[in-house]
Amino acid sequence: MLLLRVSAELPFPDGLDLQGDAAFQRVWEAQLTLRALPAMGLPGLTVSTNLVGSVPVGVQIVAAHWEDLCLQADNAIEAQGTPPSPIDPMT
Repeated sequence: MLLLRVSAELPFPDGLDLQGDAAFQRVWEAQLTLRALPAMGLPGLTVSTNLVGSVPVGVQIVAAHWEDLCLQADNAIEAQGTPPSPIDPMT
């Protein structure tokens, strides 16, 4: 089992990938593990662990083929609690 960062960068501003080729490339490269692991057929999930300001951040849990350890690790991490992050639907 692996415990990885979700992204090489903290969460991006909404719509960054639509602000030109350089911005799209930045998002594309930062999300490498989110793209590669499913293509390799590895089970994984992301769980929130904390907040940076009001933005949730977390970890990505990846297991070997046919393992259910991701869900067990997720339960252990979630049991520690994550501060709530209210979302304003108007922004």
